[in-house]
Amino acid sequence: MSRRPRGRSSRRSLSAGLLSLAAAVGAAWSCSDRGPREPPNILLVVLDTVRRDHVSCYGYPLPTTPHLDALAAVADRYEGCWSTAPWTLPSHASLFTGQYAFQHGARSGRTASGHIVDALPLASERLTLAEALDEQGYETAAFVANTAYLRPDLGLHQGFDTYVVDRRKGVAMNELALGWLDERAERLASAPAEEERPFFLFVNYMDAHRPYNTTEFEGERAGALPAPSPERSQELLDQLYEEVFSQEDPPPAELVAKVVAQYDMGIANADVALGRLIAELRARGLYDATLIVVTSDHGEYLGEHDLVEHSKDVYEEALRVPLVVKRAGQERGRVIEDRVSLAHMPSLVLAELPREMSRRLAGAFPAPPGEDAWIAENEYSRSKDLGAPYGNRFARERVVLYQDEFKLILSSDGENELYDLEADPREQVNLFATKPELAERLERRLHKILDETPRHTGPQTAPEMTPEQEEELRKLGYTDVETPSGPQEVPVPPSAPVESGSAADPADPATEDR
Repeated sequence: MSRRPRGRSSRRSLSAGLLSLAAAVGAAWSCSDRGPREPPNILLVVLDTVRRDHVSCYGYPLPTTPHLDALAAVADRYEGCWSTAPWTLPSHASLFTGQYAFQHGARSGRTASGHIVDALPLASERLTLAEALDEQGYETAAFVANTAYLRPDLGLHQGFDTYVVDRRKGVAMNELALGWLDERAERLASAPAEEERPFFLFVNYMDAHRPYNTTEFEGERAGALPAPSPERSQELLDQLYEEVFSQEDPPPAELVAKVVAQYDMGIANADVALGRLIAELRARGLYDATLIVVTSDHGEYLGEHDLVEHSKDVYEEALRVPLVVKRAGQERGRVIEDRVSLAHMPSLVLAELPREMSRRLAGAFPAPPGEDAWIAENEYSRSKDLGAPYGNRFARERVVLYQDEFKLILSSDGENELYDLEADPREQVNLFATKPELAERLERRLHKILDETPRHTGPQTAPEMTPEQEEELRKLGYTDVETPSGPQEVPVPPSAPVESGSAADPADPATEDR
């Protein structure tokens, strides 16, 4: 557990600038023109690895998420929300900083020699949502199950008074979070009323991440899902890898169905944990005064696009995520058609604070560049993939521009793609060659955003991992026994239509030697 001394001031002083919040986001999320009188408590829940189209309130035919559905019925459900990356570290960094990966730098990178650095930490000078709220008087705590890419040495703990990383199931993670709330309540009961501070609580559930939590609803019959196969999810996923990456034919439908059933049960178990956490907020009298945000950091491939799991490519199965927001005091549900990115999260939260507090923080998290367009990125993949026989497929950088109904993918290997997501939501028809004028216009727009937005260029060094951390990576499917998790040397892509996303400084010896 990482704990910051109470009362410690933030590393930086926030500007009291008069810059307004992003107008579109604020208009959609603001509770009223005046805003709330008191700062709300804030609960941010990330359902790790949950893709939007397997969530029942988004139309999935099986009841995977009855508790999230119930929350959405009295909250704002966003029809279009996209992650900034198909894996945990950069997407969470965007969630906390309001920046894309090329801005905040917490991602993978390539050195001049061709070494791929698996995970570069969030720089300490980056302002996080937790730091901003801490300076405004919030108590901050995080309880996260992702031991691979949310560990403290990767920098996402910045601003949290309490930061606990523990690989456990969602219902068990609730015990830690609720214990913190109860300890806080006991402390406040004996303190003067003027010392009471609102809280920002971040909870990360990993039930839908390898190894999938297939325990049937943790003893609670939350919905009628098919019973998952008793086989270990790691073994079924490994079989699916073998079928997808080593053969031309589609994987056996029976195998895919088994993996899907286990994945759905993992989602259902995360939903059970969410339902119990919300019920406990009600029992403690905290629900009405709490802003509740539920989303995911990325999705999961289940054989689509010849892919398995995540962190490999930038298709919708990995990038489109659910977003449900219950504002303090909200009792009626709405469907919000606005299209947003996880990089808008700080703006979402700031729009729900009292007006004076929002004004004090207005310049801290500028809206992500692009206005009506936004970006997602992926650099290469994790070491297990790069070191595999099929690894050359992932020796590339991919940058996505979403604008209107179109999605442009620029790739450093020249394999560019363009899709009309309204007509072709499964991305089966690549329009890049058949609509060259549209592709060129979107490409110019993407390059304009990249060229005009400062990118992270400071030197970064990947933290040395302990044997225990190496083992966690293996358990979560990012490495295997034969493949080391250190820097991988891969061929430099033959062409580079996208400006290099390498966050590692080639001149930095520490980075070069990793």
